[in-house]
Amino acid sequence: MKMLRIKQITLLLLVSSSVMFTSCDKEYINPSTASVPSVTTSVDGLMNLCAGLQRRYTIGRQSPLYTAPIGGAYSVYALYTLNIGNTAEKELETGKGAVTQGNAIVSQMWAQCLLTKTEAETILDNLGVAADPTDKVGLKAYASIFYGLSMGTLVQFFEKIPLTNGTNAVFSDRAEALQKVITVLESADADLATTNPSAKFLSKVPAGIDVKNTVKALLARYYNIQSMITGTYNSTAGNKALAFAAAASLTVKSEFRFTAATPNPLGEWNFTVNVFGAIDSTLGLKNGLAPVPAATDPRVGFYISRTGPTTFPLKAFALNTTASYPVYLPGEMSLIIAENYARQSLFPQSKTALDAVRTKTTDIYGIGASQPAYSGPLTTADLLQDIYKQRRLEMFLSGQELEDSRRFGRPAPNSATEERNRTFYPYPLIERDNNTNTPPDPAI
Repeated sequence: MKMLRIKQITLLLLVSSSVMFTSCDKEYINPSTASVPSVTTSVDGLMNLCAGLQRRYTIGRQSPLYTAPIGGAYSVYALYTLNIGNTAEKELETGKGAVTQGNAIVSQMWAQCLLTKTEAETILDNLGVAADPTDKVGLKAYASIFYGLSMGTLVQFFEKIPLTNGTNAVFSDRAEALQKVITVLESADADLATTNPSAKFLSKVPAGIDVKNTVKALLARYYNIQSMITGTYNSTAGNKALAFAAAASLTVKSEFRFTAATPNPLGEWNFTVNVFGAIDSTLGLKNGLAPVPAATDPRVGFYISRTGPTTFPLKAFALNTTASYPVYLPGEMSLIIAENYARQSLFPQSKTALDAVRTKTTDIYGIGASQPAYSGPLTTADLLQDIYKQRRLEMFLSGQELEDSRRFGRPAPNSATEERNRTFYPYPLIERDNNTNTPPDPAI
């Protein structure tokens, strides 16, 4: 992708759901109203850009907070489109060859994640302007979080990603991209261990994100993906995932918060526009994994409601335009621990972490499973199958569904028992038309 240049523009233009990028040759924009010099030479400018990072990542139908959760859910048959006039969503629901290079959701995910990455890098590259170490650590942590979220999203949907800005940027594989994400987040984690963000910084960015716990949770998430990135378990990465998941608080909320003026995009397109709903009360789980009956697992009723024989509107974090959306869930951390112990054949430890999710009656977000403790065979394969099921029930609409399906070796597209409709997304035309190094699209 060509170098992204920051321009002054109003937020109104940025968040319009009709905005589409038609060429990577365009001058892209900064979601804050700060001018180029003030962004790169003043602490206040960098703080404004930090606030803009969250707006870019979370506001509007083009945002990664819309494209990744629905992309992940559609890819594993968990959503269906209520109105087939919503072509981009319908293509994702059908999957396989129906997902075109011009698909608006795929294109926006790609563009907005790369723009978020570039703006986060602008902050990280100019931390020297912050004389106060508490201002500096806040800037660094916040930019690192959104660098991690944006690149971590692309890693879960695309086979290769450009890590540098410039004409005809070279693409890197997912392992290299993940390692860069981890390096950025670990540097922020080390600084946060000794220094807290300043009150001034926290007053400049939207409330809701707990930076210390979010950095640890994202490190757990991305080390967990890295542990299986080659298809063979890497215990070094797995042990890092274990350590960071154990260190992330299960009793502190870290969430994106919304208002009528800055609406939750999932809630807007579920509640207001009524674009999609859950496929059914199984949340798309197949091949004997669905909760039977669904009514015995309260997570189904937490995430969806049944208003008729065929409609299952979304609730919880997509309930309406002001619903908050968690950056990570307590259950995700417990299931990361369970997964990595299972892959290391430490079965009692895996069962303990798995049961912490299965038997809980609630958590800080009100998610309870109320299931009996795991009673199946203590083998890697059997434990991983239930861990996968619990992730799908616990983390519905998290954007991690497609990565989970690959990592757990679930049935691939065009197999007799397929559980996903693609393995990776095609590269959008906005990149291919402007970058001769864009790789061939991956097989479905």
